[in-house]
Amino acid sequence: MFPSYSSRGFIGLTIALLLLNAVFFYLVTDLNNLTVEMGEEGLLENLQLIYLGLAALAFLIGGLRSEGPARMFAIGMCLLMLIFFFRELEVEPTGPVSGYIKSHAFRWHEAILVIGFAAVYIFLHSAYVRPVLQFVFSRKAWPFYMAAALILFGEVFEKMDSFAYHEFFEEALESLSYFMLLCLGIRSIVAAPAQKQSVKAA
Repeated sequence: MFPSYSSRGFIGLTIALLLLNAVFFYLVTDLNNLTVEMGEEGLLENLQLIYLGLAALAFLIGGLRSEGPARMFAIGMCLLMLIFFFRELEVEPTGPVSGYIKSHAFRWHEAILVIGFAAVYIFLHSAYVRPVLQFVFSRKAWPFYMAAALILFGEVFEKMDSFAYHEFFEEALESLSYFMLLCLGIRSIVAAPAQKQSVKAA
């Protein structure tokens, strides 16, 4: 009913790409100038926005190509990626649009839109809620928990002010988490045809 997010081949490729990302982050970061490197205009911050934007798009496409509970889950992940995207987005309030994005009103409007959309979607497809929750709390969803763990580890490093490179590890772990979510979004697209066939067969 759900795409396989934990197949051996996919996980192996994802881990290899995560390691390549980690090495890339280390090579391109000037560890002696972290104040600038870890700023909002730094490479890692911009990569996080790219990863999150692409992940949102990937889960949206994967959801539209899927059927049943798998579609609900993918659309939900798309919304979550958009929330993370706007959380990471830092813009100077130099005009009406950027000023609105930085305002508390935007956060309230964002919350209202997300909650409203989710409520309507769940109401129209209430039969999918239980299968989605069963998947979320199953072992098959462990790659998503791994992505969440990377963010949590990043938060731990954020609090470690006494550690000289805490900012680098915080941003690197967050970037790796978002990259993994992008990989999972792509997986939802690639596995959608097989998932749709399994729904029809059932």
